Amino acid sequence: MVKITIDLYKNLIEKAVKTYENKTANEIISMSPAEFVERHEQKDLYDLFDDENQLIDDEYDYKKFRGNGIA
Repeated sequence: MVKITIDLYKNLIEKAVKTYENKTANEIISMSPAEFVERHEQKDLYDLFDDENQLIDDEYDYKKFRGNGIA
């Protein structure tokens, strides 16, 4: 573990403590780098498919299937 000094916005830490009711400010600050790395390592859904296997056909007209005649 590394000990460092950082400047944080008090209201942001307070909001995080309220969001994670069972965590202390120190625990939340320790979680932050891990969550940051985890989120940025997740692949974008569209990166999983190449152009030949895309999820939605370019010709698909979603407006055509809307209710109430909206197009």
